[in-house]
Amino acid sequence: MNCINFLKNEKLLLKIALGISAVWIVAQIVLIAYFWKHPQISDMGAYITMAWNCFNNNQWYPMAKDVYSDFIWAPGYINYLVLQIRIFGTLNFNAVLNLFLNIAILLEVYYLGKKFFSKRTGLISVIIFCLFYSNLFIVLGANTENPFLFLCLSALCLVFSGKWKLVIGAALLFAIANWIRPLATIFLFASAVYFFITKAKFYNYIALIIPYILVIFIIGTITEKKIGYFVYQSTTSGYNLLMTSNPNANGYYQYIFGKGDVGFIENKKTMTFVEKDSIWKDRSFKWIKEHPLRYIGLFFKKIPILYVNNNWGDVSHRRSEAELINGESKFLKEAPYSIPYYLTILLFFYSLWINRKEILTVKSVFLVILITGTVITCLFPAMPRYHYPFIFTVILYAAWGLDVKTSAS
Repeated sequence: MNCINFLKNEKLLLKIALGISAVWIVAQIVLIAYFWKHPQISDMGAYITMAWNCFNNNQWYPMAKDVYSDFIWAPGYINYLVLQIRIFGTLNFNAVLNLFLNIAILLEVYYLGKKFFSKRTGLISVIIFCLFYSNLFIVLGANTENPFLFLCLSALCLVFSGKWKLVIGAALLFAIANWIRPLATIFLFASAVYFFITKAKFYNYIALIIPYILVIFIIGTITEKKIGYFVYQSTTSGYNLLMTSNPNANGYYQYIFGKGDVGFIENKKTMTFVEKDSIWKDRSFKWIKEHPLRYIGLFFKKIPILYVNNNWGDVSHRRSEAELINGESKFLKEAPYSIPYYLTILLFFYSLWINRKEILTVKSVFLVILITGTVITCLFPAMPRYHYPFIFTVILYAAWGLDVKTSAS
């Protein structure tokens, strides 16, 4: 049976998708067992340290002393880790929770593929998702990506249900996701676009926006009572923006905050995160105003950086992401792990072409997420793992292209 007939046979496709999914789940269980208690690096190690500091002080994040840190960082996620410590007495089970979140994300990708395209598209999406290297290894790290995407996709599924009561639930999930990563706003925006395209009743917009604002207000108010500042999300924008708006900016993450660097602040230990963020933003905006074309030109470097590979989730052989982007891990060495990813990107563009007449239909809601997510991400330094929240869109469209092509054959 050739490839086209295999894809046409829905019953066989279902069996293949279930089989690959089962192998994928077992492989993650094996990885979790093998890398149990594996040291966490980069941002993940910092999240863990901060969570333990809060637990040892019998507090939630941020604490009063965090006012003098450089920024407030992923507060929703760090509190999620604190909650795990309070329940389990350890963070060793985070990988197990990630596994369940990963399975839920897989089911949600299938649901979205089936609802907006076809059952076959949903099944092909499942197969592609399981073949992605990062989607296998992502369970190992204490990363924000897994819970963030789970919350956002769960919210989208509720929005697409067409029931305004479920839209309220979606708004709550979006607000919690925003507490983890501010990028939740792109999914919120895509939901509003969906309502516009489908000519939804006005009360759907109300059900989406009002509860979202209310939860943000509650989170911010509780935080303000603790630390004196209304904080409902990360406050890293000034810190990150300066890394891509300075004379030596190259699109990558840079540490430019040491003495003599553009980000250095004298006596910054006595300053609040608000004061430091203001200083870094002022320096960034000044440079951008003076070099607008250079700042815009960096987008042509950031987009390739963002999508260069899909093996960022592997913690088994890499000491830090900085080593990857600084060249210690060469492209040719890393590329083989991303072959399914590269093929999917090619299929994505092929699908855009053959389905170009349908791009501006309701299916475009996913492109809204991909495009706005890419643009907003590239306002700041880029790294391969930052594409994770949007890549499900590429998978759905690639699967759709295969579906349409085989159906026409």
